[in-house]
Amino acid sequence: MSSDLVRTPLNDNIVLSVDYDGSQGANRVSDGRSQLAATNDIEAINAWLARFTGSQHTFNSYRKEAERLLLWATVSQRKPVSSLTHEDMLAYQRFLADPQPAAQWVMPPGRKVARAHPDWRPFAGPLGQASQRQSVIILNAMFSWLVSAGYLAGNPLSLSRQRTRRTTARVTRYLSEAIWADVKTSIQAMPQSTAREREHYRRVRWLFSLLYGCGLRISEVTQNTMGGFFCRQDGHGENRWWLEITGKGDKKRTIPVTSELMGELVDYRREKIFLPSPPPAKQHRSCFRWGSRSGP
Repeated sequence: MSSDLVRTPLNDNIVLSVDYDGSQGANRVSDGRSQLAATNDIEAINAWLARFTGSQHTFNSYRKEAERLLLWATVSQRKPVSSLTHEDMLAYQRFLADPQPAAQWVMPPGRKVARAHPDWRPFAGPLGQASQRQSVIILNAMFSWLVSAGYLAGNPLSLSRQRTRRTTARVTRYLSEAIWADVKTSIQAMPQSTAREREHYRRVRWLFSLLYGCGLRISEVTQNTMGGFFCRQDGHGENRWWLEITGKGDKKRTIPVTSELMGELVDYRREKIFLPSPPPAKQHRSCFRWGSRSGP
């Protein structure tokens, strides 16, 4: 790797010449409306990366992709990131599938050195298709953010975006009726001699029924309340129970609830000496969380 261009990518020791640092990048916004204090590409990329410091794994992954692009742009293309074009990004995607020359870009097998080491290389080998797609997704997000921030005039990857083909959703994780029957049999065999054992039995039975009947994430079970259950008439005038869940990304979804699951809920609440049906969430915002020991 050309040490006169980059020593330790994306840290304070980076040294780029004025020709490569992006201060005069061809894709830079020229009207002074940037919302960033960054004056060059490294500062701008670091500003983007600073948004992900809450997750070390995400930060490392995003830094790796930005770092690879920065090295490729300055070393192979002899231009700053802020001068990359649509054609450059097509070439970069081909490069990801086969980083050449390998001696310059790929670590020798079995070698692992720190990023500041002279023998460090940004690749362990050619990227598979899934890794290539992930790299493009991350870089597209970076370019889009830099455009939104007023640092770049346009996203060189935007012309490469393709509509994701709609595929039929496949259920890949489920319990067969036989396995679910075995689960219920195992729960039924739990001790129920004392009040504490009966309460524990009903709690386990309720939680397993909830997870099986509604397909909830663990976070959705712990972060929502029984106040999410509500009853309303369907198109035939029959009363039906539903469960409103706030899930990942604060998105709400409504799940139909079977009479079997409602029966388990009623039995569990009776064991806890609560009313059979949970009160509406709008009237009781402090409803207890499923499986907890606090009151309704």
